[in-house]
Amino acid sequence: MDSDLLVVGAGAKGAAIAMKVHVLNRLGLGPISLTIVEAVGPAGAWMDGNGVTSSREVLAISPSKDVGFPYQGGHAFGDAGKAVDEAAMSFSWQRYLVEQGRYADWVDAGAPAVQRRVYGAYLTWVLSRAVDGVNVVHGRVTGLSLEPGGERWLVDVAGAPPSASASTRKRYSAGAFVLTGPGVARSIPHDLDAAPRLLDCDGGRTEIARAPVKESSDIGIVGGGESALSCLEFVRAVRPDARVTLYTNGLPMSRVESFLENRAFSNPDSIDWRSLSVHTRREFIARGDRGVFGPDRVAVFAYDERCEFAAGRVVHVAGAPGGSGVCVDYAASTGVKRNEHDFLVNCTGFDLLEQLRLLLTPDAREELERRAGPVWSRPPDSELAMGRYLELEGLLPRLHLPNLAGVSQGPGFANLGSLGLLADRVVEPLACSREAALRSTQQPTAPPVAVPRRATWPSRVRGHGG
Repeated sequence: MDSDLLVVGAGAKGAAIAMKVHVLNRLGLGPISLTIVEAVGPAGAWMDGNGVTSSREVLAISPSKDVGFPYQGGHAFGDAGKAVDEAAMSFSWQRYLVEQGRYADWVDAGAPAVQRRVYGAYLTWVLSRAVDGVNVVHGRVTGLSLEPGGERWLVDVAGAPPSASASTRKRYSAGAFVLTGPGVARSIPHDLDAAPRLLDCDGGRTEIARAPVKESSDIGIVGGGESALSCLEFVRAVRPDARVTLYTNGLPMSRVESFLENRAFSNPDSIDWRSLSVHTRREFIARGDRGVFGPDRVAVFAYDERCEFAAGRVVHVAGAPGGSGVCVDYAASTGVKRNEHDFLVNCTGFDLLEQLRLLLTPDAREELERRAGPVWSRPPDSELAMGRYLELEGLLPRLHLPNLAGVSQGPGFANLGSLGLLADRVVEPLACSREAALRSTQQPTAPPVAVPRRATWPSRVRGHGG
């Protein structure tokens, strides 16, 4: 059960990588073997009842930014890039709609953004067709370690619930490891008696829909990002008359999309992203991605008298007298204040590094930090050094963390802004090594000639070697 690459999660990033591996193998640029481990099912986090939303929310970006976007394979694969892009187009959003007989309907409607579940169905279609060298395993990753010598990853996988048992546990070996998904949910300090009414964003909020109206007429939401907005939309849909309070460190802003901003997401090299100061890159991400909402989505609540914002950080949650709700203490500019709500939903986000820490064995964590430097003990304002291939620099075998590569490599890698480019970056070293190995086994029968352009990888020429 060896593979060149193992990916955790069959979501958007996993589907994009699977598609690119399939295409490279079909074009003879492999062989590359890929294992995807998914606990729920293909695109499970995008479908009804499984993800951090209700699946009915509308995506913030156009589905035209599909698993192959931006279709610029030449940056990773040289002269073969055109063939790679043409093959990837057979997995495009438009191709999917044509096969479904719905392309004209979508265009006639103005090519709108779509619900998460609709995009999830598209991802499921991609995964069903990306099969060459791709193996999707139904299970849950329970452990990550390094094999003796430290040249490959050992990944322990348990059968997904309810079938999980010791007898269903398997171990996989991989030359590189990709951790997708948001990570584990961040917690809010709270008393035990508040726990039943302190809900998490990962599905717990659906309890509001099941609770009697009189017990869910006042809802608090903590967070200022996309998860908080989707939760606000969900609560308003199931409790149209409820009072909703959104706790944020800063007031939410609407997203402004210009050609230059979009270009930074689609092709960070075109604006020389890495030449910008770290401060400038952080400011761009804060203004263009984190804690900002699409104007059309914010407009729904513009004149909602039952929706208000509380600027401050929630510091503690206690149970209300009689167990009928929660008391929320939050630090505002004028001091600590207190509100009461029937329920409080934690949408403060997720921590991918904490998930990685929990997966790694103690020895593997120690070896990782010995090679790559401090990861969990680094200063809070410092950034992880992420390489060209969205991998943790200084560590072999490669550990790809796309969701943490936004500041280092480009803002689109942490979201859906450039799935095709993300896949190119992850698989590029595998395709490169295959070609190098092939050339090394060929004995020249004629005097040496100039090396063709395809053998010189543009990423190295650009000075961004991984």
